[in-house]
Amino acid sequence: MNKDLYEILGVPRTASTDEIKKAYRKLALKYHPDRGGGKEAEEKFKEANTAYEILSDPQKRAQYDRFGSAAFTGGAGQGGFGGFGGSQYRGDFADFSFFGGMGDLFEDLFGQAFSQVQAEVRISPAQAVLGDKVNLQVDGENIEFNIPPGTQSGTSFRFQGKGRAYRGGQRGDLILTVKIDMPSRLTKEQRELWQKLKDAEQKRGGWFGR
Repeated sequence: MNKDLYEILGVPRTASTDEIKKAYRKLALKYHPDRGGGKEAEEKFKEANTAYEILSDPQKRAQYDRFGSAAFTGGAGQGGFGGFGGSQYRGDFADFSFFGGMGDLFEDLFGQAFSQVQAEVRISPAQAVLGDKVNLQVDGENIEFNIPPGTQSGTSFRFQGKGRAYRGGQRGDLILTVKIDMPSRLTKEQRELWQKLKDAEQKRGGWFGR
C-alpha cells in the first residue's frame, strides 16, 4: 500500500486516537459494501480498514510513522507485522475479529445507525407559514414539536435521544421531516382567503419580494 494512511482517513499526522476512530467510523459507514457502492466503494472500505488497523494501534502507528508502509512489508528490516493481509475483506463482518476491538466498534457504529428513527409529519400551509406546536406519537413516545414560522416542505429536524434504544441503554435520534399538505378542495371562505393572498403577492411583485 503506497497511499498515506493518514490521508486515507482524512486526518493529520498529529490526530488523536479519538479523531482517528471518528474518521474511520464515518468512512466505514459511507463505504460499507452492504450500502451498495460498487467496486470503488469496496476498495475505499478496505483502505479505511487497513488505515484504522494500523493507526489505532500505538505500536503499529509508531512503526508506520518511522518507516512508512515498508514497516509492514519487511522493507524496513524490522520484521513488520506480516503485511496488510489481516485486513482483507471477504464481504461480511467475519473479518473484524482479526482487528481486536473492531467488533465492538462496528456494533457501536451500526447500532447507532439502526437506532435512528425517521418519521414524517404533515402540516398545513398555514402551520408552515405561521408556525405551530403539535404533539405526535413516534414509536409509542409522545413528541412535542414546535414548528418554526416559515418552515419549508422537506425540512428535517433532529431530536436527540428520541430514537430506538441500542447497546448500553443509549438511544438513537429521531429525524422528523416536515411535509406540507396542499389542499385539493377548498371551501368558499378558504378560496377567498387564498385569493386575497394571491392578490397581495401580485402587488408585492412576488411572495418573497422578487
